[in-house]
Amino acid sequence: MLLNRLITFFCVLLLVSNALPLHAEQIDLSKAVIVTRAGDLPSAEKVAPQVLVEELAKRTDLQLPVVNQWPTKASAIIALSVIKNPPAWKEEIPADAVKGASLNLAEGFSIRVVPATGDQPAIVFVTGADPRGLLFGVGKLLTNVEWSQGAVSLDAAFHADLAPDVPLRGHQLGYRARANSWDAWTPAQFDQYIRELVIFGTNAIENIPFEDADKSPHMPVTREVMNSEMSRICAKYDIEYWVWIPVEFSLPDQAKEEEFLKTQAAFYKSCERLDAVFVPGGDPGDNESENLMPFMKRMGELLQQHHPHAKVWISLQGFTPKSVEDFFSWVKQHNPDWLGGVVMGPSSPPLEVTRKLLPERYAQRWYPDITHIVRCQYPVPWLDPAWGLTIGREPVNPRPKDYTAIYRDGYRSTNGFVSYSDGIHDDFNKVLWSQLGWNPERNARDIAIEYARFFFRPDQAIAGADAIFGLETNLRGSLADNSSIDGTLLLWQQVESAMQGYTADWRFDMHLMRAYYDAYTRQRLLYETDLENQALAVLDESSATGIKPSLDQAREILNLATTHRVHQPWLDKLYAFADSLFERIGYQTLMEKHRASGSERGVVMEFVNYPLNNRWWLEDQFSAIEKLSDPAQQAEKIKNIVNWDQPTPGSFHEIIGHVAYSPGISKLLNGGDAMRHYYDTPMPTQRWMGETRRGLRLSWHNYLNAPNAMAYSGLNPKARYIVKLFAQRPSPLKVDGVRAKQTRTGETYDEVTEQEFEVPADALRDGKIELTWEPLDEKHLNWRNRHYVCELWVIKLP
Repeated sequence: MLLNRLITFFCVLLLVSNALPLHAEQIDLSKAVIVTRAGDLPSAEKVAPQVLVEELAKRTDLQLPVVNQWPTKASAIIALSVIKNPPAWKEEIPADAVKGASLNLAEGFSIRVVPATGDQPAIVFVTGADPRGLLFGVGKLLTNVEWSQGAVSLDAAFHADLAPDVPLRGHQLGYRARANSWDAWTPAQFDQYIRELVIFGTNAIENIPFEDADKSPHMPVTREVMNSEMSRICAKYDIEYWVWIPVEFSLPDQAKEEEFLKTQAAFYKSCERLDAVFVPGGDPGDNESENLMPFMKRMGELLQQHHPHAKVWISLQGFTPKSVEDFFSWVKQHNPDWLGGVVMGPSSPPLEVTRKLLPERYAQRWYPDITHIVRCQYPVPWLDPAWGLTIGREPVNPRPKDYTAIYRDGYRSTNGFVSYSDGIHDDFNKVLWSQLGWNPERNARDIAIEYARFFFRPDQAIAGADAIFGLETNLRGSLADNSSIDGTLLLWQQVESAMQGYTADWRFDMHLMRAYYDAYTRQRLLYETDLENQALAVLDESSATGIKPSLDQAREILNLATTHRVHQPWLDKLYAFADSLFERIGYQTLMEKHRASGSERGVVMEFVNYPLNNRWWLEDQFSAIEKLSDPAQQAEKIKNIVNWDQPTPGSFHEIIGHVAYSPGISKLLNGGDAMRHYYDTPMPTQRWMGETRRGLRLSWHNYLNAPNAMAYSGLNPKARYIVKLFAQRPSPLKVDGVRAKQTRTGETYDEVTEQEFEVPADALRDGKIELTWEPLDEKHLNWRNRHYVCELWVIKLP
């Protein structure tokens, strides 16, 4: 019933959204003339009318004319100008069109609409504070016009006065094998994609010219060619060209330093434009700052020989406390002119701390990871393990609510951002961050509406925006309990149906594919969970039916997940989407067929049928039971499997880190809240299982390094209890604040070991216990090798 009500709600919402009338008066621009300034124009001012004409033509088949003298006859005019270099027809611009405060600020612009009066046609004035501002104004106009085949119009009441809140708004587009799409792109595809980012307010692109020596089978041109092409494209749109250049060898090393500087010099020389070089301090790179800074000085001096205004930037990623201290001491002592500032990325000191320590003359750039959802800087909090096993780290992942909250928490300490991205799957997030860089208080749904209007279709803008929000909601909480996933798919299907006959932008199909993937995954989880329950019920009757027949029947039931798949038409459609997106935009979602670079690099179709129950573990246990010669041992093994979750009556069981099976742990499901309370309310992590078969229980895929206090009440003070858990490394468990006595070490499965602890009788007197963990000093260990807990029982002994 709940599902039916949700579906009905989404249908009504869609119908109401699409039935909303346009504003009463629309300015018809279908036959408009675009007028610009005559003469030799700066690059951004020169390209602005080209962008306007070409983007409208793609959507409407209209080819608006461009002139540089004021039209004497026109049904409508779009007037493009820059306030600091006014055109010869400046007297035609009304005073109101140049009064906005935004026109006193770099990259600002205003848009004013003057309706038709008498013999004067309707005029749309787009005025930039500077050439870049004009280009961004054209972008704003493009994302707000209504368009269809052969028609384009604008709300007569539309106006804008905007200037960016932060000066740097960029995204990393590294042309390398590791990316899940860009390595298949031509320079023309990069040009179009960069143009579209500029339309939404981006003013910087960061390339990766050297790192990642793997060969891509897709690259249409060499990296050397694309490195210079991306510089040329940035120069064309007058946006900053950044490059990410890690130092991956140990310093000092004179021979390697000279060779690396030689490589850099050749690259710098090939660039038409280059504004900044970003050197990550870690991931990769692990040099101490006392060795890194002298070499960066050489890099900076070399860079400025070829590009005098360019700067070198550094992140303190993975720096030791001493290295951080040495860095700030070095900067204060040398006060280098070649240094642009500090970049805050994953494993860096906090934004506020860095800004406080950094001399005022240097900027701080944010390096937010907007491309991953797990094992990353800003994970989806309490991600259901089924998602980690299927869509993995790099799915199509619009996160309007999470990233808006995260941006608003951090932007005040920065001069802007260049985000980390490894493909097209986070396309909406790039637009969201770019727009928040203009106005951090802007409503995320309004941004989504502009995104859907421009890339989907104007008549589906509201429904498309809500559908994008639905994909974020799909990842909230327990997958099995999230019935809104079916409503999200229904909304996407309604938009899909409305767009029949229209060749949609690849972004629409990419997000539509995610909606089908989510619904298919949820239905498969419900189906496979039921199959496991059926198999366990058969095993529970093995004493009567016989062990061998029970094991055989349980296998057959579990195998239905592969022989009788749920929603096969959805699966077929997903494969069709995957191949289409690979052909259209180089999106690699299959390892062999699409020749993707790695199993963690967005290959969601490799894992579309990954088991979502304990089938592989159970099958291994069945084989082990059949090898036992003692029927009593076989029966005991089966009993342990059947009663895994509830070994004795009155026991408690939790899968630590599973949002649906950890009631004893406090949770924050909103990304902004979770990041604000990162240390006092920790989030779980999920292990990467890879594409090979691993016979592990699903409960061992996700974990917490140090769970918050877990309280249990309603215990029998006269009974005896133990705590059993599975953990990596010996677990420093405490019961009511006292280090617990470990009484048994059991089997080790892959990386986790069964451990049992005594619950003292004194702790049970009030019928309650609290479990905590003693802090461990594991700074010397990689985070993957540190202590964690993944499953826990409080067991009442017979």
